[in-house]
Amino acid sequence: ITDCDEVFNYWEPLHFILYGTGMQTWEYAPQYALRTYAYLLPIAGLAKCLQFLLEFFPTSSLIRQQLFNLLLLQSSSLSTQLLSNNDIIVDDKPLLFAILRSSLTILSCYSELSFLSSIHDTISPTLAHWTAFCSFTAAGNFHASPALLPSSTVMILWRVSAANQLRGCDGYAILWGLVAVLAVGWPFCAVLFVSTGLWALWKAARSLEQKKNDSSSTAIRCRSMVHVLTRTAVHAIIVQAFVLMIDYYYYGKIVSPIWNIFVYNATAGGDELYGVEPLSYYVKNLLLNFNFVGLLGILSLPILVGRKLLASSFPRIELFRGDDYYSSGTTSDSLKLLMLIPMYIWMAIVFPRPHKEERFLFPIYPMLCFGASIALEEIMILSMHVLSLVRSKKSTTSCPNKLKFLGLLLLSPFAVISISRSFALHHNYSAPLDLYQYFYYHHILSKDMAPALQSNEVTYICTAGEWYRFPSSFFLPPNTQLGFLKSSFSGQLPQPYTEYGSKQKSLEIQQGAFNDVNKEEMDRYVDIQQCSYVVELVSTSDAGDGEEETPECLQYMNSDRSGDWTRVATFKYLDAMKTNAIHRILYIPFQRKSKAKYKGYNLYSVSRSR
Repeated sequence: ITDCDEVFNYWEPLHFILYGTGMQTWEYAPQYALRTYAYLLPIAGLAKCLQFLLEFFPTSSLIRQQLFNLLLLQSSSLSTQLLSNNDIIVDDKPLLFAILRSSLTILSCYSELSFLSSIHDTISPTLAHWTAFCSFTAAGNFHASPALLPSSTVMILWRVSAANQLRGCDGYAILWGLVAVLAVGWPFCAVLFVSTGLWALWKAARSLEQKKNDSSSTAIRCRSMVHVLTRTAVHAIIVQAFVLMIDYYYYGKIVSPIWNIFVYNATAGGDELYGVEPLSYYVKNLLLNFNFVGLLGILSLPILVGRKLLASSFPRIELFRGDDYYSSGTTSDSLKLLMLIPMYIWMAIVFPRPHKEERFLFPIYPMLCFGASIALEEIMILSMHVLSLVRSKKSTTSCPNKLKFLGLLLLSPFAVISISRSFALHHNYSAPLDLYQYFYYHHILSKDMAPALQSNEVTYICTAGEWYRFPSSFFLPPNTQLGFLKSSFSGQLPQPYTEYGSKQKSLEIQQGAFNDVNKEEMDRYVDIQQCSYVVELVSTSDAGDGEEETPECLQYMNSDRSGDWTRVATFKYLDAMKTNAIHRILYIPFQRKSKAKYKGYNLYSVSRSR
């Protein structure tokens, strides 16, 4: 999980919907109401069905744990050792979490195949194969597809909308755009669907070929455009009505989260409270996640438009016209432009914003892959055309199958680098999932679990600076809660949901206050003596060379005179500062043991005298 917003703004509210507990952020407080529960309800419904199936078809916990490892590509053997001789009758929340994330990936895969199929049938089979190759191997898609984030969902819905538009189903294309804007709770994505609506209106205006410029044909054109607008308005009202009803249920009042979040971010300094980055931040992210395919994708529109302008300016020059090479005509080029324009609108709006996050780029990932394929096609065909003129004969490589194969060959280095990047992300940074999964089963098996369940006593698993790597309450057993120890972080942290959730009545019993200026609230913190477990990232050098400052949690444990703290488990987490760039960015098996340096992602437990 690459973004703590995914955990605290989406997985935690989902956990509250399902189990009645979780951590609440200020965005879900009734006085602010920046997030819509309508976005979470479909996956909550799926989770309820999965819960029923897991209870209806009981299996041993060992088999479930192995299924968890398979779904999330985990390889830890510690949890397997814990469960090897035990059948535990509990609600296996880590497995449910894994299935839900896998379900999001399946949904993303479906939208991807739908988009690729439409490109194949309406534009070019070769472009469809190249786009598929780029998309299936891209490191960016590796972590964007399973993410429970509005930006990931918008990426999925844009693909479905684009697939419908390419096939001429403009009504469905607009409908999916409305769902993305109104039901996901991220109104800024509306700019991605502006061209969708304008294209539908343009097609409606040209729905009747005008042999004579008479009034009857003009009236028909106007009625067609009014029909598109009316249909869109009706769909928007229906979608918004469902969203309002869902939010009314959870907030206890009529609210419009999409309006609230728009106003908040439009206000000067709104999102900037959470950090600002230079433009190079997005450049680095695109290079890391797409390497040279990202560059080709960004250059695709200038290359395509440039070739079209040269062809129209010099119609007699076959080099620019390329009649023998381009199987696509004017309509196909128009569809290409239709797919690419939203990417440039998005970049023009998002790139200049001071607050930058990698997830803001997720919606344009499909367009980057498609654009890279277009740029590759333009460059290859132009190169082959020049080669054929030099050789004074037509190049045989213009055969579609040979062209397709040559393109895949040229894209192969991108695929190798991207797959290596995906392996590196998983291998280097999956320790938090391993640790909290281990904790879930370790705590359930501990002798102290039964008394805690009977007395409803809360067990705290605490952390300081590592709070943002917490993978969600789906990894916490019953009556267990995340506790925050004071760290160098000086912003606002979430607090536990009350039984009233986001309703106004929750403010009457909630211990802590919320604010919308990211001001630190001291009531969020617990004392080390309240903690039964602690999670900390510890450098191997902390044992004695004194090169680094002692981690905050270790300082707290050393100061705890009433408890005896021992390390229960440790998992490898990449030490980015001590690992050279190539092994930090890519997974390269050669010399990795000597070049890659790791810290210990440690779980500690305490024994207190009573």
